[in-house]
Amino acid sequence: MFAGSKAYLLFHLSNYTNTQSLVDAVRRIRYCSGSTNTTGGLRVARTEIFNTASGDREAVPDVVVLITDGNPTREVEILGDEVQRIKDLGIRIVGVGVTGGVSE
Repeated sequence: MFAGSKAYLLFHLSNYTNTQSLVDAVRRIRYCSGSTNTTGGLRVARTEIFNTASGDREAVPDVVVLITDGNPTREVEILGDEVQRIKDLGIRIVGVGVTGGVSE
């Protein structure tokens, strides 16, 4: 999933049957400058990834690994609501900051 100015899904987990092919797909994701649309990215994860049609497996814990280059700049006022919706579904969020633009 990419969440620059506009969040969208790059691939479904069901497209990959082993760890290496998934790792390769993640490594092919390229950084694009723009906004830091954390809210949009989390919304896409909640609505398009965590369902069986997209490869979600009931017996496996759901985790979002949120890789960010800075503080959110779009839909900031509703970010807390989106985080709560995800948590209410039992999905864990792990944040990873990858630049000096991340303060916490």
